[in-house]
Amino acid sequence: MGDKAKSSRKDNKYNTKLISVSAGALASTVIFFVLLALFAFFSLKSGFSDSIYFPAGLVTGALSGFTGGFICVRPIKEKGVLFGFVSGLFQALICCGILFAVNGASAGNGLFILFGVITVFSAFGGIAAVNLKIKKKY
Repeated sequence: MGDKAKSSRKDNKYNTKLISVSAGALASTVIFFVLLALFAFFSLKSGFSDSIYFPAGLVTGALSGFTGGFICVRPIKEKGVLFGFVSGLFQALICCGILFAVNGASAGNGLFILFGVITVFSAFGGIAAVNLKIKKKY
């Protein structure tokens, strides 16, 4: 009976990590597209030049990737690089897949650069989540 309970706890631990990675990837994907929509709205109203779109997309990808890695790793509090990277990989696959479909199946160098930026900054977010110290009140 004791072995079954230990096995159940171990399975639950793996499910928690999977749920955390999925939640981080989905939350960061939503954040990515909300930030892109806000940038599109403001660029439409103010008339930015075309040269600002690519850097703005990279900044949006970096912010959402960092946030997704942080959201993913914060409940786990271990292996920040690994889980942040995996969460960023899922987010990058989802975001780049949607952008690929919207662009009419044309993938330029910018899409591959965005893929790398999202993945790397998500790993940075995982590192930040593990190393975050909570102040204790005495």
